Amino acid sequence: MKIGLSTAILWDYEKLDLSDAVFHAADLGFEAVEIHCEDPFFRGWGTEEAEITESEVKDALATLDMEVSLHAPFHDLNIATLNTGINGEVLRQLEECIDTARRLGSEIVVVHPGFVSSRKFKREKPFQRMVENLEKIAETAEDAGVKICLENLASKRKAMGVKIRELKNILKEVDAENLKITLDVAHANTTEAGPVKFAEEYKEDITHVHVSDNTGEDNHLPIGQGNIDFENVLKELQPFDGIVMVEGWIPTDEDPFLVHDREELERVREKLTG
Repeated sequence: MKIGLSTAILWDYEKLDLSDAVFHAADLGFEAVEIHCEDPFFRGWGTEEAEITESEVKDALATLDMEVSLHAPFHDLNIATLNTGINGEVLRQLEECIDTARRLGSEIVVVHPGFVSSRKFKREKPFQRMVENLEKIAETAEDAGVKICLENLASKRKAMGVKIRELKNILKEVDAENLKITLDVAHANTTEAGPVKFAEEYKEDITHVHVSDNTGEDNHLPIGQGNIDFENVLKELQPFDGIVMVEGWIPTDEDPFLVHDREELERVREKLTG
């Protein structure tokens, strides 16, 4: 089990420098990073300028010998959209993310399941569109040697992939060996089942983990500021050789909180594996 950091936490709107965030994650003692493939986190995403950003990140990763995962675009995009034109753009950007993962040496692309964009729509149609799109990108990812890791979303009425049963239905419908689960512990804590139950139910499919704390609301707080028992969650996943990735949003002076999170996870790792 490696402990990583989402570069989105380190985002600086003045510098707009992704490679700087990668280096800073290493300075804080993290063993891996997660790259968000979308503007403004990934400068020039979807344009020729993205090649420059990618090259800088690739050089940084080679220098640091860090593991990396990629997070597919999800702001303003919906993998369950019924809009044909938008759907084409969603697929294009997801495929671009998979190709970027291949070039950066990432075996994992985290994907959000999507949502029902209007209460006027029956859930079945966008659900089926999501399944069709996941089938397409899973096939693309297989050719690239990449796993698609579907992230469980926080409990919201329009969101898909929130509850254990619906996630299982998605895996069953898509039926792709390289479609796995990213367990977002904080998102699972917004459901009645809770993160320990998610870990129990999906132990064989969980390949990647997102970590942050909350008290049941859709927040991403530093460890210890919520009520999540991370030791019990990670205990259910053992043996686990993937990345536990610290996520969240800390607007100022984030470093002490991130070091605290890393140290807490190291303590748990030592207890579970030492």
